[in-house]
Amino acid sequence: MIRNSKNWVLLFFAWMIFVCPMVFAEEQTPSIIDIKQIGDYYFNADPALGIGEVSSPEFSAHFSPVGERPVWTGQHAPASWLRFTIPLDRLGPGYGVGSNAEDREDQWLLVVKPSFSIILDNIELYVPRSDGGFDRFVLGARVKSNPGELHSRYYFFFLPAGAFKGKPCYLRVSSDTDVLMSVELATSSSFAKSEAQSYLGYGLIFGIIIAMIFYSAFLLLSFYYHSYIYFVFYNISVGLWIFYVQGFAKVLFGVVPGLDQAMLWVWAGQFITWGTIFTISFLELRKKSKGFFYVLASAAALGGVVSFAGIVGADRVSFVISHYLGIFVPLIVIIAAALRVKQGDRPARYFLIGWCLLALGGLMFSLMGLKVLSVNALTVNAMPIGIALESIFLAMALADRFKYLEIEKKKLEEAQAHFRELSLTDTLTGLRNRRYLMMELGRAMKEASHIKEPLSLIMLDIDNFKVINDRFGHEVGDDMLVSLAHSIRACTRENDSACLYGGDELVIFMPKVSRQDALRIAERIRTHFETESLRVIDGKSLGATISLGIAELEDGDTIDTFLSRADAAMYKAKGRGKNCSVAL
Repeated sequence: MIRNSKNWVLLFFAWMIFVCPMVFAEEQTPSIIDIKQIGDYYFNADPALGIGEVSSPEFSAHFSPVGERPVWTGQHAPASWLRFTIPLDRLGPGYGVGSNAEDREDQWLLVVKPSFSIILDNIELYVPRSDGGFDRFVLGARVKSNPGELHSRYYFFFLPAGAFKGKPCYLRVSSDTDVLMSVELATSSSFAKSEAQSYLGYGLIFGIIIAMIFYSAFLLLSFYYHSYIYFVFYNISVGLWIFYVQGFAKVLFGVVPGLDQAMLWVWAGQFITWGTIFTISFLELRKKSKGFFYVLASAAALGGVVSFAGIVGADRVSFVISHYLGIFVPLIVIIAAALRVKQGDRPARYFLIGWCLLALGGLMFSLMGLKVLSVNALTVNAMPIGIALESIFLAMALADRFKYLEIEKKKLEEAQAHFRELSLTDTLTGLRNRRYLMMELGRAMKEASHIKEPLSLIMLDIDNFKVINDRFGHEVGDDMLVSLAHSIRACTRENDSACLYGGDELVIFMPKVSRQDALRIAERIRTHFETESLRVIDGKSLGATISLGIAELEDGDTIDTFLSRADAAMYKAKGRGKNCSVAL
């Protein structure tokens, strides 16, 4: 699965590149009219002004064509007004003075699309009546949904008949936190179509995020690594942030004043916190770059401040910190990832690409929030699309890291096995050492007793070995030991264990071999070594012989008694003149 992960994540990536722009593209048809084309704007009005004053002739001079100005409200502009007269000639047949627009199946709506759906506090639509007054309709993030009310990601009003009488309608927007918006007239069918398109696009985005959560959870179960945990938390935070900031909580539950705004900032802060923690862990910045570690750790702490400020209702604090972090953090992460790539960290390549995509989307989204860019389908959806693409590449980075960790783990296991082998092996002869003998012989004795099978032991040493060492030197003596090891290997099975017991004494234990069979094996070793040991040194012929003692495991034997009986048999062979085998 890990090996093939890059294929399906690349498929997701291609899907996002080619499908999402079409899904999120705004419909440009006569069934949608941008208020900027037909409306006038009274920016930063006195919040105390009511419809009576604003609609009076003396206030008309405060309105001017919207043009290309951003339509927004917030802390420094707590209330703004739009005035518009519906252009009946652009609505199609059946609309005009005296027409009953409310009876039409495809009604016209006034749609307000904020950049932050759940922080546009109050929207008031005033539609003129025949008696000179106005009908007032109210929506907004601070206005609780009524039972049975249709829910949408945006705010929309069904336009009553009075809106189609050729007289000005007024829209008042107010908010404590800065929020840009687009306002348009749309038929109910075109609005429903655009909503369906956005649900399809976000269904894909949420599907990718959920898939990444399960994917990283699977990796976590397969190979415990802290980054996988952080990636799970990061994706959960990202998904819930999108869920609130794009108005899907409002779609499912309606407007819940206070809670919606709090959850927006809670998950925005968690998004920042877990994203930076995941970065620190994945790029190993605590070890590889202390400077970036402290910078991103500070950003993670500020993410916590964003969440806390949202809980206590300090929306402005959350707004400012989160927007500047949205620009600053991706930039720092990109530099840190580029540094790790330069240092040879292969998985950081995918990490770098993913954060570049997020940075592009986040930059556009933050610049929109800071009123540098206008509200449109691209800027509103840039961040979610960037997040989805980033999640794909982060998953590829994790898969690559998983592969790297598996390779490193295998190397470590091989190194451990190698050093363990060295600790249990005699470097001169290649035979097992005394430590191995004492460890494995006991295990072999227990197994033989359990399955009621024979276990035999051969103890042997080179006859007159001290004389050989003294007369010809230790190099010749060592050479003789190597030859003896070769003879033992040539005459025993793979599952027989030959161990250097001490000096020139060797022990061979052989599972499922009886005393008589062990005696025959001992004789083969003896005769083989007698030939193998022949040397010509300084023109003289030199040979060596061995004496062997054989013992078979008996009830009640311990390692010591078993070895002692084999040792006694070997000394009995020496007493018989050496170069022979004795079984007891």
